[in-house]
Amino acid sequence: MKLKNKFLSMSLCLIGLTGCNNNMDYVSNDPRSAEAGAPTCYNVNDLHRTYSTFFKPAAGWVGDPMPFYENGKFHIFYLHDARDGSPTFHPWYKATTENFSTFTDDGEMVPTGTIEQQDRALGTGSVFKHNGVYYGFYTGHNGDLDPREKIMLATSTDLNTWTKDPSFLLAASDGYDRNEFRDPLIIKDEPSGTFRMLISTRADYKGSWRAVIAQYSSTDLRNWKLIEPFYDDPSTFMLECPDVFTMGDYQYLIYSNIDDRKVHYQFRKGTTGAWTIPTNSALDGIAFYAGKTASDGADRYITAWCPTRENHSDYTGFDWAGSLITHKLIQYADGTISMTFPHGLNDRLTSIQNLNMTSSVNTQIESNSFTLKASADQAISVFDRQEGTYKISSKVKATTSNSFGFEFGSCGNRREVYAVVFDLEQQQLRLERRVFGEDPLRIDNVKLNIPENKEFDVTIMVENSICVVYVNHQTAFTNRIYKMSWNPWGIFSDNGEVTFSNLNLSK
Repeated sequence: MKLKNKFLSMSLCLIGLTGCNNNMDYVSNDPRSAEAGAPTCYNVNDLHRTYSTFFKPAAGWVGDPMPFYENGKFHIFYLHDARDGSPTFHPWYKATTENFSTFTDDGEMVPTGTIEQQDRALGTGSVFKHNGVYYGFYTGHNGDLDPREKIMLATSTDLNTWTKDPSFLLAASDGYDRNEFRDPLIIKDEPSGTFRMLISTRADYKGSWRAVIAQYSSTDLRNWKLIEPFYDDPSTFMLECPDVFTMGDYQYLIYSNIDDRKVHYQFRKGTTGAWTIPTNSALDGIAFYAGKTASDGADRYITAWCPTRENHSDYTGFDWAGSLITHKLIQYADGTISMTFPHGLNDRLTSIQNLNMTSSVNTQIESNSFTLKASADQAISVFDRQEGTYKISSKVKATTSNSFGFEFGSCGNRREVYAVVFDLEQQQLRLERRVFGEDPLRIDNVKLNIPENKEFDVTIMVENSICVVYVNHQTAFTNRIYKMSWNPWGIFSDNGEVTFSNLNLSK
């Protein structure tokens, strides 16, 4: 994908606010209109948070992940985003995991070149094993050269010590964009025993310049011959980070659309013929990018990054890179796929905590079942602040309500909250910033399937400012909400009646 070299984001501990504690953990931004006794709103300094579940290294952030599975471990290679202003950037780093809930940081794998060399910055690629050797094909990017991008190679015999091969350098062929030529993926054509390299680029193809996934063929992984493009799309500028795999009778193509910033998929029977574009091709929202998959032989998982925001503020634009997010893929008989949580993560968060409700309006409570009945006023129940990593789960039954959900940052007098809205009329799961007296700001949304019984099995995974919502093992919705961290949260109904039963918080 497009490479960026960002400077280290500023601390959120700004002069003129209440002041930071000795650990630089938070400052108070409690609205002056907060009611007496209302919980203070904390603005947690996310730069000093540890992300172990939604992994990030101790220093820097995770860019485009490149997962590889072997012998019980997922090796997650990724572009390391140091944000230190260095003229060389994005070396390949690696983290390993067996369960997607705990990770080992293995550090740098493939370093950058010098500012004069083609791989001044490293870009996305893939790892492929053949005859006991691991081939790491990657993008060499240097904005001062022409062409800016070429495909390069490093090899290893143990997945940890890598040696660059200066003799290998693949540039774009005639008719292809020499400056947009990246993200190599190796797949093997089993019937012929040949290898294919798929590359994100643009080409003069079918009468116009368009986004294509170029295709090269080889018998030895060293010498590559251009063949017909694997896929083309005239509707977008680039199809980034392509991934191709087979599950059962179907072949799948996954890519990240540089225009709408979402990960999409298509599928087809076998390995030839027309692709089927599902009605809902997006696998998540805009806070889940550069998704690529790996399988352990039983299940397939997709990894991507959830971006930070500039200056770690809810009011700024998204950065490039952030924390690692992983979903498990579920395949249906018709070839469509959906996503749910990794079971290793779900099984880790099993210690149920006491729910400490701090306020409630228009709510009937029985044990851990909450029936919200909104009329002219919203129905709401608010629960005490949490820190770190936890899971919220509930069975939600929409009796008459068509707009309800979960809210975060429910502090002060709730003048400003971030709401994950189940909108049954528009069939959307949506993130909104709601400020009293103003129209809601719709930040992002994904399609929500509405069962006939209007019942929803909801699991929300939280770590610091990351919130991933899973619904009915079909829908995944990733978000970055800074105000969520260390502030109260709640459930709400905008209209009608909805019941949140078996509402639990687990750590």
